[in-house]
Amino acid sequence: MNIWTEQLQRQHLTLLERWLNRTAGTLTANDLPDNAELLTEWFGQRAQDDYLISVYETPVGVGGLRGNEYYLFLGEVGYNLIRTATYATLRILDQAFIKLDTVNAWVYSSHNEYLSALKTMGFSQIDEKDDLIKMSVQKKELESRKYLF
Repeated sequence: MNIWTEQLQRQHLTLLERWLNRTAGTLTANDLPDNAELLTEWFGQRAQDDYLISVYETPVGVGGLRGNEYYLFLGEVGYNLIRTATYATLRILDQAFIKLDTVNAWVYSSHNEYLSALKTMGFSQIDEKDDLIKMSVQKKELESRKYLF
């Protein structure tokens, strides 16, 4: 599967607008606004650590970092959600670990397959709150397991 990430740009906001309020691909907690009017403001205030995710040249979602907190949102359907999420996570973590030693993610507990993929990457559970599970991975742990993917 051909999956890649690129820096999120202002012209990508129309894609995010189309994806608002879709919940199937909401794998982690995120700070994406729930209405189109707030997207431009959100884009202007965010860090430069947000990425557009594409599968076979088709944009399917967005992911990135807020400090050391990772988020992932996939808005399109018609592809393998977990495989896309796994490879997008690996690519974004490669960028994150240039600056960080540890990355956390609040993952919805209903996404068992994605939680399993994160555990294979080296993430471990460190907290739980409502329907979210806080997972954490260190750079050295991910590096020692990348051969599995």
